[in-house]
Amino acid sequence: MALYCRSMIEGIAHWPSGKVRIVWHGSQESELPVTGAHGFCFCNGRVLVCDVSGRGPTIPGGHLDGSESAADCFVREVSEEACVDLMNLRLIGFVEADHRVNSDFDGQYPLRSVQAIYRADVCAVREFYSQHESTSRRFVTTEELPLIHHEWNAVLQEALNAAQR
Repeated sequence: MALYCRSMIEGIAHWPSGKVRIVWHGSQESELPVTGAHGFCFCNGRVLVCDVSGRGPTIPGGHLDGSESAADCFVREVSEEACVDLMNLRLIGFVEADHRVNSDFDGQYPLRSVQAIYRADVCAVREFYSQHESTSRRFVTTEELPLIHHEWNAVLQEALNAAQR
């Protein structure tokens, strides 16, 4: 009998909180605390990208406010950052953030937590107002996304692959 073992997709990212080890978990549940939500928003075969001040082009998302759910956080962040409304929201997995690799970690977030990752369809594109972190929004092809994203890596690629399934 053959056993199938899938390689773990992981990497090092440089977030505002410093260096962090990230790991892709293509599951529907996590035992770690959820501190944020990000995702891939599709419109006419293209993916939404927000240009975030001080960071550059990225997929939309952010941290949970108070007791809001990860799904509510994602919808709110996309509305704030891109002036876009969503439908067909689907959780595709989690990105684990492990700050134990960062000797300068300030403890603002749990030492280990996850960001929920969603896939959604855009149902309305409203007039863009730069009122939060984003300075602009655009829709790019899935082939362009890795080339323009401010810090593309294997974990994001695996999440994009899951979003396209």
